Order: sequence, then structure tokens, then C-alpha cells
Amino acid sequence: MKNFGFSVRKFMSTGKVAQPKWIEPKVHKERPCLKLYNSLTREKEVFVPKSGGKLVTWYSCGPTVYDASHMGHARNYVSIDINRRILSDYFGYNVKFVQNVTDIDDKIIVRARQNYLFDKFVSRSEEHNMGDVVDALSVYVAKNMNLSGLETIESIRSAIETLNVDEEKLKNPKFNMHYNAVMRALKALESLEKKGFNDDIKDIYVPFLDSKFGSSVTDPEIFRKLPAYWEEQFDNDMRRLNVLPPTVTTRVSEYVPEIIEFVKKIIDNGYGYATDDGSVYFDTVKFDSSEKHDYAKNQPWNKGQLDLIKEGEGSLTSSNGGKKSANDFALWKASKPGEPRWISPWGSGRPGWHIECSVMASDILGECMDIHSGGIDLAFPHHDNEMAQSEACFESEQWVNYFLHTGHLHIEGQKMSKSLKNFITIDEALEKYSSRQLRLAFLLTQWNNQLDFKESLLLEVKSLENMFSNFFKNTRALKSDDSSRVSKKLGSREKDLLSYLEKVEEDIDCALCDNLSTPQCMKLLSELVNKSNTYISDAGADVRTEVLVAVCKYISKFFGIAGIPIREDQLGWYEGDVRQENNKEEQILPYVQCLAKFRDQVRQFAIDNRDPKKFLELTDKLRNEELLNLNVLLDDRSGQGALVKLISEEEKVRIVEEARQETEKRQAKKASEEAKRREREAKEKERLEKAKIPPQELFKQPELYSEWDEDGIPTKDKEGNAITKSMTKKLKKLWLQQEKLYKSVN
Repeated sequence: MKNFGFSVRKFMSTGKVAQPKWIEPKVHKERPCLKLYNSLTREKEVFVPKSGGKLVTWYSCGPTVYDASHMGHARNYVSIDINRRILSDYFGYNVKFVQNVTDIDDKIIVRARQNYLFDKFVSRSEEHNMGDVVDALSVYVAKNMNLSGLETIESIRSAIETLNVDEEKLKNPKFNMHYNAVMRALKALESLEKKGFNDDIKDIYVPFLDSKFGSSVTDPEIFRKLPAYWEEQFDNDMRRLNVLPPTVTTRVSEYVPEIIEFVKKIIDNGYGYATDDGSVYFDTVKFDSSEKHDYAKNQPWNKGQLDLIKEGEGSLTSSNGGKKSANDFALWKASKPGEPRWISPWGSGRPGWHIECSVMASDILGECMDIHSGGIDLAFPHHDNEMAQSEACFESEQWVNYFLHTGHLHIEGQKMSKSLKNFITIDEALEKYSSRQLRLAFLLTQWNNQLDFKESLLLEVKSLENMFSNFFKNTRALKSDDSSRVSKKLGSREKDLLSYLEKVEEDIDCALCDNLSTPQCMKLLSELVNKSNTYISDAGADVRTEVLVAVCKYISKFFGIAGIPIREDQLGWYEGDVRQENNKEEQILPYVQCLAKFRDQVRQFAIDNRDPKKFLELTDKLRNEELLNLNVLLDDRSGQGALVKLISEEEKVRIVEEARQETEKRQAKKASEEAKRREREAKEKERLEKAKIPPQELFKQPELYSEWDEDGIPTKDKEGNAITKSMTKKLKKLWLQQEKLYKSVN
């Protein structure tokens, strides 16, 4: 029994109630700290944000928008998205994530010019000079297949036929791409009227067009249109892959004034110099010789690799004239004819590639950032040049604290390439695999390791997906079937499963702290599902669903953190690839926008006092285009409101096709009726003209007849021979018809 007398004495002696003793819990095991593989040290380093708190500043290299995004992009951006989500949603950091859009670049300039010139060529098909196409083919095979001096189709075809194609493929990985382009062009030149002629010659012809007329392209809109289109397509691809949008997106074209100021500061600090042509270069020797600076921090072994440096400078960069060192790179490029340009202290030009990221990242994140990420192919020279010019501008020793580079993506063991016919766009990949399956594939491979995108990996992904899906469905079914008569008390089996869950939670924490090791997490979660399935089998009718629900919610939470959409009840993911099923705003918004647009147009028509027919045309457009695009069919009914039907994509395609055919039929009928009307009018005009002739004058044709009777009917032909009785009868009939016609009008 408790000694209450002691308590009373204690209270009386002090006059206050004393707090009983509390025993402080001891830390039995320190939680591991987060470590990230840092390209700057080639080691896993403890992650320490420069804020000292939860704020993390992060810049990620975005797309150069000139073509469709491919699986290499998907690997990079989805892997970075997974890492970002884990830092934010698991470790609790407040990530300020900045990503750029490169819309000024040599690739964009060349592609925009070529597209413009080729479209112009196609639009003037009647003016095509086939001699130019043959010349283009001759130049193409000389440059890309080492077949020079060939000036005719026959000589080119003969030279191609003598090549050992298999041997050439081994020598040059791009040979197959060039060979196919040439063969398509040769086939097209056999028949100039062949359907698809322009598409078949495009690959060999656009470089020729650009070399001949590229310098004449000066309209800035041409260089804006292409990247604007591909930026939108990239954003669509990222949405389909469920990649989070950046906190801040920056566009190069909107940062040119800041880029000029940044370059001026680098020059003022002694690390940049202008050349006679109006370009500005970074002085790598001066920078690297400074005690405060080091050049090529990511990949110092690549210093002096001129092939990489040349590739980083772009295809439109002028020769090395004026450069102090072959390693120096462009901060500002003097624009040649046919290139976009901005006014600068050094003359008309445009930004170098590397300076763009330095300026945009520094504008938002300041003179130093926690994390910079991108594909490993950008480490040198792009990222190394970014760091050098930024540290030169700010005279700082370290612009980036942690450089995270995602690994290469290969297809069935080979580097992805159009020439190897293994080039897969994101759109093509999503036709074959769901975005969830692609994300699972990336979760199964360490983010900074090479990923081999092959059939065996996808089979493993589908097997895992099926295993998790079945577990989620079973757990939900057991939960909904849970009976109050089943005991809630946990037995040894339930306690073992709970203990195993706790162990998995601890192991996953260790795995994520170890360079965000998602492959290890996937292995642990798979084992947890197997353990849970064994429990279900062993427990039979005595299953305690609360334990299974805890397991299911934990696994679902992990996948939710990794970027896979999870059900609102947290019991697994959605069946199928329904990425937006729980986002009502994105579902409803297109319909609301359609309604708002219709309202705005009706309102404006009313204000303008437009003809009532215009309102009807507007309602027809709403029915036939706007709502149909949203898979909504309106069936007009006499005396009633329209019948609203929600239709499938297949039904929509069928209705659109039927409408197209009906429109063509109506247009054909209208054209036929119009032709008949014109024919009738012509005949009537001819009849009226003929009606002006009196019957007596009808046959007054000296070149045919020489004598006529009193009514004007011929009696002798031009030779003076008498008209036969049968001919006279025919002429009399024609005379009577003319008399009738003449009298009907006059």
C-alpha cells in the first residue's frame, strides 16, 4: 500500500505539491542521417542544408525544347521527382525547386530554320526544283557516308549498292540512320507524284535547304514558335508521368538582360574576355590557376576533352578564332545571319548554353544552393562550366553543395539512339506501359546508377504491380467483410506481423537515409507483402484486419511519397493507371472552361446585337465541337431539351468520322447541284441568245447555202445544187422550232 502519510508530510513541510520523479528515456539507437551521393566528391555525403533548418534550395536542369521528350528524359525527370518527393514528404524538408526551360539554343535555331524552310518548300510544290533535291542527296551521302563526287541518282544508287551495310554499321553507329534516309529519298525520286514524297526526302533535304537559305531566316517568331510548341508537349508528358511541377520555372528568353549583366561581372572579375567577332569567352586557364577556384569539379578527368567541349558549344559556334585556349567556352555568342539576336555591349548576339542556367538558378536561389541535379551526360562540360562561371561571377569557392546526377538509360543493353531503332518517346512508352509501371521501373533501379530498360525489367515490374494490387484488393475486401463477432484481441500471429512491420519501417528508414535507396525499399515492401499473405493464409477466418490495414496503409504511404497516386482511403493505389481520379478540379475544369467560353461568346454577341443566326451557329459549334471533344453528345429533340449522353473515346471517334463523311457528302451534293445550276444557266443563256434570231434569218449562212425561199428556208446549197426533199423536211422542222422560240420571247 502506498504511504500516503509520507505525501502529507512532504506537502506540509514545503507548502507545495511536488512533481513525482520522471525517468528520462534513453536513446538506444541513433537514427541514421541522410546521405546523398555527391558527384563533387564521388562519395555519399551527409546532407546538411545551408539554411540550417528545413529549407532546401534545389535547381534542376530542364529541357531544351526542340523535339519530343524521350525515355532518357523520363528516367531523369521521374527519378529526380522521386528524390524530391522523398526529401519533402518523408524527411520533411521544404524544397524550393527551380527548373529551367532552354528556349534559346543552337539545336532550336537549326530545327526552327529547317522546319520553316521545308514548310515553305512543301507549300510551293509546283515550283520544286528536283535538281536541288538530287544535289542535296549528293551532299548528304558525301558528308554522312563518305561517298563523294556523285552527281546523279544512278551514280548514288550504284555506290550505295556496293556498300557492305553490316560492316558500315559496325564502323559508324549512325550509318543505319543515314542509309535509311538515303534509301527513302531514292525511292521517292523514282516517282515525284508518289504520296509521301516530301516526308521521304525531308531528312536529306533540310540540311541542304538550311545551308543554302538558313541565313535568310530573320523573323524572331520563327525561333519562338518551335520551342513554345515543344515546351507545351514536355509539360503534357510530365503531367502524364505525374511529375510535380517546379516551384519556379525559368525561361532563357526572359532572362537575356540578366545574362548580359552576369557576363559583364565575369569580365570585370577578370575571368572573361571579348573577341573581335563580338563573342565573349570564359578564361578557363585564368580561373583554374586561381588559388580560390578549381575548374571541372564534377569530372576533372575530362578537362581538355575537345570532343565534349565542342559538343557543349553547339553546332553553330564559330571557329576557335580569338579564343585564348581551346578549353575556353562561350558566355556570349555573336549572332550570324539566320540566328536570333539581342543587343549587348559586345554587339548583337545570344547567350551561350552554360551561362543560361547559372543566371536563372542564381536569380532565384542566390549565390549558393544546396542541390543541383541533372543527367550524368551533363556533368561535363555543362555543369562544370556552370559552376566555374558562377563562382567566377560571385568570387565564391562553392556554388553548389551537392551535385546529384541521374544515371544513363539504355535500351536492351544499348544506348538509346534513332540510328539503332531503339529510340522511344515518352508518348510511345505510355502507349505500351502505364505511368505507374514506368515509375515502378525507376524505383527498382538506384537513381544514380545506369538503368537498362529491357523486357525482363518490365516483366518484373508487372509481376510486382500485380502482387501489390492483389494485396491491396484482398485487404480492402477483408476490411469490408470484417465482422464485429471476430475478436479484436491480437494473438501471436498478429503481434509477429506488427513487429515485422515495425522492423520494415526501420529498415526502410535506413535505406532512404542511404542515398535514397528505393530498390532496397521495394525489396523490403515485397517481403512485407509476402509475410502478410502468409498471415492471411494461416489465420483463415480469424484474420484481424486492423493489422493488415496498418500494413496496407504503410505500403500505400510509401508509394504515395514516391509519386504513385493513392486512393483516398489510403488502402492501395487505383486500379488501372488513373492518375487523376482523385483530383476533382482537373476533372471538372475542362467542362467549366467550356461553359465559361460559351457564356463569354453569347454575352459578346448580345452586346454586339448580332444576327440571331449567329447565336444558332454558336450553339451548333458547342454541340458539334466543344462538347464532343469532352466526350459529351447532345441529341437535339423536337419540342424538348437536348438529350445529354456521355460517350466513350471510341464512340467519339466514330461520331466525328460519320460527321466528316456527312459533311463531305453534303459538300459533294452542293457542288453537284451548283454545277447543274451553272449548266442550266448556261443553257438558258444560250437559248435566250438563240431566241433573238428571227426564223427567217436562221439559215442565212452563205458558207452553207446560196438560195432561200420567202421564209428563209434554203433551196440550194453553196454549190448551187438543189436541197433534197429529206433535208428540206429537216430544215423546215428546225425553222418551226425557231419560230416558236422567237415568238415565246419577243
